[in-house]
Amino acid sequence: MSSVEAVSFTNPAGLRLFGTLHQPAEPDASLPAVVLLSPGVKMRVGPGRLYVPLTDMLIELGYTVLRFDFFGLGDSEGELEERQLVDVYNHIEVGRYVGDTLAALDFLRTRGHRRFIVGGLCGGAITALLAAERDSSIEALLSLGMTVTLASNAATPAKYLSARELESAKRHYLRKIANPRAWRSFLTFKSNYGVIWRVIKRELFERKQPLPEPKPPDASAPPEQRGNANPLFPKAFFTFLERGGRALLLFSEKDRLHGEYQEKFALPYAERLKAHMTQIHQHIVANANHVLSLHEWQREMVEVGKRWLLSLYPVAAR
Repeated sequence: MSSVEAVSFTNPAGLRLFGTLHQPAEPDASLPAVVLLSPGVKMRVGPGRLYVPLTDMLIELGYTVLRFDFFGLGDSEGELEERQLVDVYNHIEVGRYVGDTLAALDFLRTRGHRRFIVGGLCGGAITALLAAERDSSIEALLSLGMTVTLASNAATPAKYLSARELESAKRHYLRKIANPRAWRSFLTFKSNYGVIWRVIKRELFERKQPLPEPKPPDASAPPEQRGNANPLFPKAFFTFLERGGRALLLFSEKDRLHGEYQEKFALPYAERLKAHMTQIHQHIVANANHVLSLHEWQREMVEVGKRWLLSLYPVAAR
């Protein structure tokens, strides 16, 4: 029978972090341990208990799994000082919880583990990547809704809408054009005029000219010229890939994150990515939202994750 243990360890700042260690009835010593990282400001179970069925699948395959709360979240010590949630997200996206993640790996090393798969949803996914850049014992990333942008521009979303998002916005506004309530919102200053103007500008001006070939952003340029692409993402991902790391990138169809990954990373870095395509497995869950809230979406996530793991570590299939 599998076991569940409440555990704790300290991060580099001396704060005590609390988590749950899951051990299969017959652990497979040939497999890496799995660490699932808290998404955003959610606790270690994930939104809608998303990590519970994922953990169950991992245990069934013989993996040891650790889930824990970052400092300032859930049961762990510490406080978040930001006054706005967008600033919390931004700090996560540039590595706030990398130290906590590396501390979790050190804790697992005291239990005899030396190789790791790390991942999670959204903020957990980017934290896993930034940790993998620093710790070569992370050999695979289980990423759900990886974010490649910074949340600091969330207050002005119209400025950085992708082409896919603009097309979706256009269809949305066209459906409302004969709706009196929509016009009432428009005339009483309750509409998102920034998005409306971006849609009109694209239709009137940008479609008449061929789109320029996407290029990697200039990291030395000021932020307003780089857009909201996370400047830490490309270096971290290529460092991970170039040492042989492998990644599952699972996205939700109704989420903006896959479009952002394509437009702000995959296309600009297409030539450099060619050498690593066999290391990356992408999957899009049809109709799903960001947190995979329906059971059918979660089941698909679990099944895709299982097939990916069995392709990497076929001993688990025995």
